Amino acid sequence: MDNNDVLERFAWVIRTYGVISSDFYDRLTIDKPSRWTLRQHFGNWEGSIQAAKKLLSDRGIRVEEKKRESLDIEETPVNEEVIKLTKQIEELTRHIQTDKLHLGGTSHKFGYVTDTHLGSLFSDLALLDTAYDIFEKEGIKTVFHSGDFCDGIRVYRGQEFELSVHGADGQVNLAVERYPKKKGITTYFITGNHDRSFWKLSGNEIGEKISSKRPDLVHLGYQEANIVVGDGECTAVVRLFHPEDGSMSYSISYKAQRYIAELPSGTKPDILLMGHYHKAEVLFYRGVVCIQGGALQAQTPFMRGKKISAAVGFWVIDMIVGPNRIVSLAPKFFPIRS
Repeated sequence: MDNNDVLERFAWVIRTYGVISSDFYDRLTIDKPSRWTLRQHFGNWEGSIQAAKKLLSDRGIRVEEKKRESLDIEETPVNEEVIKLTKQIEELTRHIQTDKLHLGGTSHKFGYVTDTHLGSLFSDLALLDTAYDIFEKEGIKTVFHSGDFCDGIRVYRGQEFELSVHGADGQVNLAVERYPKKKGITTYFITGNHDRSFWKLSGNEIGEKISSKRPDLVHLGYQEANIVVGDGECTAVVRLFHPEDGSMSYSISYKAQRYIAELPSGTKPDILLMGHYHKAEVLFYRGVVCIQGGALQAQTPFMRGKKISAAVGFWVIDMIVGPNRIVSLAPKFFPIRS
């Protein structure tokens, strides 16, 4: 691992667990740089801590300062499995964001894209440019993106042969340099399972890296994020959502209906913008308007072999919010092929 990779992974550990003792670090049963590796790169334990804290501080991330000496197994009997499970839950909570963004005003027009899969040979960059040209002409200031910003790696066997750009840094740089940039337009996005592949392999959170280099691309977390739209009593919740399961097994609307039906009472959004399946539809079910966003990626050989179609296109959505409800919603789809 080079210096940047070591620091990225160690910073993730510090962000997740707080500033911990070297003894507790040794007991963590996770993929992490060894203390010998840290010494090689940063001189000693304190130097490693300071380097990680500086990296996180530069990204606007505060780190818990409390030392965790009390978690030393020899001094305080603790259940290691409980610690591990607690940290897994904390990490999941950190990535699945809710109510992160509030957009004022009761009348909105926004763009909607999803599954751009940058770094794939089949990502339609020309269509992505066209989408943002239309958003600009429509006077749109806000665009939502429901995940799979980049194509990732090792998501399925043989994916490496369908990539135009390999590695986390390469795909981040592609996103930073190539994703459309229009004055006055801000894109709010979540990361999906393809983006998450880098985190699973090396602890690389590419959504945060992209946002740090492109202020107009705002990362709202992994898998799910709520956006509150409106003012006072006139508000609605728009949820960006990127599932992780397989493709359709019954009908286009089946997975969306199951997700909405299984949500606990009081947690349903008003509008659900769903990515992942590369299907396009508008569904009104149990009080939720679900818009499946399609994709900005053509059918890949993997999808063709699995008999999975791709609805390629993007959306312009007009909405008006009234007291505790949506007064009107007008989604307009720009289809290319399906």
